[in-house]
Amino acid sequence: MDRRDPFPVRRYVVAGLLTAAAVAGLLLLVRPFIFSFASPLSDANYTVASAATIRNGPKLVEIVLSESHGWPGEVERDDELISLTVVVSAVGPEAFAVVDAWSPTNDCALTLGADRLTDCDGDTWTFDGVPIDPADPPLLAFPTTVSSGAVVADFTRTTVSVT
Repeated sequence: MDRRDPFPVRRYVVAGLLTAAAVAGLLLLVRPFIFSFASPLSDANYTVASAATIRNGPKLVEIVLSESHGWPGEVERDDELISLTVVVSAVGPEAFAVVDAWSPTNDCALTLGADRLTDCDGDTWTFDGVPIDPADPPLLAFPTTVSSGAVVADFTRTTVSVT
C-alpha cells in the first residue's frame, strides 16, 4: 500500500496560507508600535521641501496647515482645510528661509520673479523677506531647520513680529 499523499499541492497551499496568516498577524502587532515611535504631525514641525530642490532656486509652495494661526494669506479650502503659500529659498550653503507669500502692504499674493518677490502693486522683497524699499515692512518669516535633507519650518510662530 502506497502512503504518499495523492494531492501534494494541497500541503503546499495550506502551508502557504498558514505562513501568510502568520505574517499578517505579525504586521498587525507591529504596526501600532511604529506609530507610537513616530513624531506627531503638527504645524511646528512641517517639511516644506527638499534642500537639494531649493538650492536650485526659490520655490512657491502651498501647504496645508493643521489649524489656522491667523497668518496673512491663509485660505480656507473645502472641508475646512487651511492652506498657506510660502516662498522657500536658500540663503546660505545650509541655511534656508521660509516666508509668507502674502504682501503686508497691499493684501495680495506675491509672485516669484527672477531675483525678487513682487506684489500686485509692484512692491518688492528679497527671497528671504527683506523689503527692497526700506519704507515697506518685511515679510513674515518662519523659523527653519534642515533635517535629513529636508527644509523643516515651524508655522506656529514667526521670526518677524506680526503688525
